[in-house]
Amino acid sequence: MEKRIPTLIFTAFLFLAGLNAQNYNEKKIRLYLWALADSYPEYTEEVPYQQAKDHIASLSEFLLNGMTYGWDFVYTPSDKARGVQEYFECKPRHSFENDRKNIEFDSVHVREDKIFCWVNFVRTKQMELYYKQMSNIKNPRVIGQGKDRVSRGFLGVQEAALNAVKDGVREYYRKIIKNKPKEISGTILIRKVPAVYIDSGHYVVELDFFLQTSKIKEYSQF
Repeated sequence: MEKRIPTLIFTAFLFLAGLNAQNYNEKKIRLYLWALADSYPEYTEEVPYQQAKDHIASLSEFLLNGMTYGWDFVYTPSDKARGVQEYFECKPRHSFENDRKNIEFDSVHVREDKIFCWVNFVRTKQMELYYKQMSNIKNPRVIGQGKDRVSRGFLGVQEAALNAVKDGVREYYRKIIKNKPKEISGTILIRKVPAVYIDSGHYVVELDFFLQTSKIKEYSQF
């Protein structure tokens, strides 16, 4: 899931003022992304289109993966009585490598040391079917929020998003399960355009997603 980006270490997140113009449904996804290049005074409007596209690619692929294939998670709640620490793992269900060629970037421009870009992606028929399956009324809609340091660049956005999944998963199961389980596994699919912003040196990511439970393991003894 991690992708290293050469030359420019950047911070990138969704431009909140353009959220209403963004589109996310079962057929097409359209996002407005921007990257901040505040540490590179040599970065000007003469930067080639391809270079700007490359610098935003990691964020767009990461978000699109969560909107189309979804992410699998494994969660173990902390349990002081048993000496168990909280554990959470979340990873893509499917690689986005073969879908990368279908991402379209347009209207790339630079303004005030920021690279702005529209990202377009059309779902395959299989992706459309999966979205409909996940939007089944049996799968709850969950909202979570996560944070991570801005200094980590793209990895900070990524970690903040995964922390948002953990926050949503943890709070949802706390409400419906009386006794802490040993382990919960399942799948999430992002259902709305993520909200991402910076607050006090941290990325803050808010995710609205479908949650599908695969298995809940209980402790054999209390």
